[in-house]
Amino acid sequence: MAGAQYRRYFALGRGVLDHSTMRKERRLRRATTTTLALNYQLQQCCKEGDMEAMVVADSDGLPLAGAGDAYACDEVAARMVLVGPRISAFDGTLLGDQKQWNVQMTKVRIDGAELLVCAVGGTAAARKKQIARGAAGALRILAA
Repeated sequence: MAGAQYRRYFALGRGVLDHSTMRKERRLRRATTTTLALNYQLQQCCKEGDMEAMVVADSDGLPLAGAGDAYACDEVAARMVLVGPRISAFDGTLLGDQKQWNVQMTKVRIDGAELLVCAVGGTAAARKKQIARGAAGALRILAA
């Protein structure tokens, strides 16, 4: 047998590998930038909480990432910064130009900077749950 002399260099087949116990990738999308990762996080929070919008803003009211209604993100970020310096959390109605939003806001600190994480619309319970998830996600993403 001509092939027999070479068989000793190859591993013996052990059948088909079973990958069913391997961990499956939970993410449907992968982000290439921090901003995109934050946007994906907030989009998922909006979807699960059935909310109008979510936004992460800096202490000047500039949105760093947002999901949902862009107008609501911009307005809520700009208006919450006026309230933000005095309090660490907010849950109530924010009045705008011929518009009102049910908003929950919490502050997170990362590398000495304060960020505002805001949830707009949905139920109070959904906002509470998704604001906690969004804040934890923002901290995790920005710390990486």
